[in-house]
Amino acid sequence: MNKNKILKIIDELSNNAMFAMSLTSKELFYSNIWAWMLRKYPKIFTPIFYPKYDGRSEVKVFREKYNFDLLIKINDEYIIIENKFKLTPNKEQLEKYYEKIKTEKKKVVLISYFKPLFKSTLFDLEEYISYETLYTRMSKVFFSQPASMFKGNDWFLINDYIDFLYLLNQFNKNISVNENDKIKDLWAVIKDEDIQKKLSKINFTKTFERAFMTKLTQIALDKFQYSEFIDNIRIDCSQVLKVFSDILFYFPGAWDKDENKRQELCYLGVSLWGNEYRYCAGLHKEQCGIISQNNGRNKLLASKYLNDNYGWLFEQENFGKWNGYSNESEMYLYKKIDISEYSVKELSEKVVHDLELIYFYIEPIRNKNVTIK
Repeated sequence: MNKNKILKIIDELSNNAMFAMSLTSKELFYSNIWAWMLRKYPKIFTPIFYPKYDGRSEVKVFREKYNFDLLIKINDEYIIIENKFKLTPNKEQLEKYYEKIKTEKKKVVLISYFKPLFKSTLFDLEEYISYETLYTRMSKVFFSQPASMFKGNDWFLINDYIDFLYLLNQFNKNISVNENDKIKDLWAVIKDEDIQKKLSKINFTKTFERAFMTKLTQIALDKFQYSEFIDNIRIDCSQVLKVFSDILFYFPGAWDKDENKRQELCYLGVSLWGNEYRYCAGLHKEQCGIISQNNGRNKLLASKYLNDNYGWLFEQENFGKWNGYSNESEMYLYKKIDISEYSVKELSEKVVHDLELIYFYIEPIRNKNVTIK
């Protein structure tokens, strides 16, 4: 990553009027602009979101209907548009949205600043539009029209928005991750004091960190051939303002409303936390017999359970103490190692190795619905 290039783009964003207007509600800002463009100039802009549009049919545009960011209806076809800018795309949310429209003539179009890290069996993520693709499509259709097609100051507003999209994409593009980079060196740029100070002034710090973590996670998963079976890839910020990436496999019945149907474990997985690499597990306290009122005692019981039953994952290396926390029904436990000296390639190999261990353990249980004892 080039610190000077990133600083230059941050300065350009800071001085961009469109960016300033987007700060109060980033995702709503984009969805509202798209809705305005589609309603006012449907024949020009509908093909950006729905390339099969015939150029003649009426386009109906709905905002926040059924909680969708944007819903387009063309004849009897529904196009559900979900926009993700501040947060990473969520597989469960998109599948839930897809099932809300009770017709076969529908599709989900995901528009996201961050590349989705999951695959869905319900809909085809070829309908994913990156912000870079959005910029390319919008530029092409807009600049192919004569200025006289647009009313009042609309041409200037749309032109400014397209310039703004270009800046956003340049920012993301310069968050580069290469296989030979060391983890500590990458985080040194991400947490650089000059970059963080400028980003905090424009409320863009976590977007920067999420973009980096998404790219690092993607590289780590590129060679994992069973990635479509991963149940959750969650990139988020912790209370201590660290961006992390959880990569988790769920056990059968993990979140069943009937507590008696749940297994001892909810999930197994790995997690990336800055210069830390975590092996993590979610335990169902009652099913594991962990019912003490003493949290320290519960942690000892939980760690013994994991060591006795899942030593193949948790005892690969010379770990320190168990860490974790609990709520009413679950416990989250993890052990961690320092990966600051790892290259991205070495980290990727480690992620693939550990996820394969977990996948080959859980998959037969899922297929046979066997109770784990």
